[in-house]
Amino acid sequence: MAPQLITIPSNDVAFREFLSRSLRNSQATSASEFERRLRRTYPRVLVRERGLAGEAPSWYVYRDGAWRAPDHDAWWEESTVPRVEVSADGWIEDLNRTARGLLGLDDAQGDPRHFTDFVVPGGLEDAVALFDIVRQTGRLEATVVLQPTSGDAIAVDLRVSAAGDRVVGVFQLARDIDRPAGAPRPAGPERIEYVPPTDVAFQAYASRSLARMPEPTTDGLALRLRRLYPHAQVEATAEGWIARRDRDGYRPSSDAWWSAPGLPRVRYDAQALILEANDEATTFFGRPLAGHHWQEFVTAGSTEEVTIMLDILAAAGAAESRFRMPGPDGSFLEFDSYTVADGEEYVTVFRPLGAEPDGRAA
Repeated sequence: MAPQLITIPSNDVAFREFLSRSLRNSQATSASEFERRLRRTYPRVLVRERGLAGEAPSWYVYRDGAWRAPDHDAWWEESTVPRVEVSADGWIEDLNRTARGLLGLDDAQGDPRHFTDFVVPGGLEDAVALFDIVRQTGRLEATVVLQPTSGDAIAVDLRVSAAGDRVVGVFQLARDIDRPAGAPRPAGPERIEYVPPTDVAFQAYASRSLARMPEPTTDGLALRLRRLYPHAQVEATAEGWIARRDRDGYRPSSDAWWSAPGLPRVRYDAQALILEANDEATTFFGRPLAGHHWQEFVTAGSTEEVTIMLDILAAAGAAESRFRMPGPDGSFLEFDSYTVADGEEYVTVFRPLGAEPDGRAA
């Protein structure tokens, strides 16, 4: 007999309908097997047996990995979040520049795109089922995995609503998935090699991310790293894991590029409040910076990573790294950075990618 499913949150009609279809189609015989099936689409999901004596089999299914209070932080109402409009048959008709950047779509790419173009391998059936559920129920709230054109999968919090003959979705990068209370943590790799080896910020962020993973896997770590490092790759070898910051390899810097004159430079405090920015920084980022917090400018869903990175930089004292950030029009700016932490203040020097004096791509 199929178990009764108790969904949390209970008011997510689309989630409940998706679970019913998945259980019927997968014929899972255990809570753990059903959980593995669901995590292809809902990476936070947790399934637990209720196990009350004399009761028909029942499974609790936690959409977000645990009970959570209602989300009163209406991030989806912000004008800067990635936004996409899809026709009733699934074709993408409009998306803003931030969504284009996260999905790896160049402005010049005019070929029609279907929403299934961004489904991870093995997830097509689930994606089509969810789209059908949105058209039936009118809405969807989920944390799902998308695969941009680069092939580098990302986890996002997604809110979808049906509006007439269109489906409108907004999303943000999903927060880390903490280990459920009381759950055993499988052993991670015995050894991790980091590339580039000089980026202490990348190493520290990867170590923190790995420590929070409920089930350490190379794909899972890569998903977390891409909240700050969008091109991160993680692979397993006979000796351990290799975590790469950049998709196109790494070439050591021949000199201290951050010492060159005329580069963008910003000074800010431990709360990420920007105290001073030179003219080059204002021009590069395309907006006034002084008096604003870095959290105002980062990719939607990654504001908490600002505080994490400040802690990492403070512990390191100085670090060279590479990031990207949406500009005022939503398109992404990618840059190398060199930060020095001195007490409660930080100074960062930026170099746009491709700006090396000899013309080589950075």
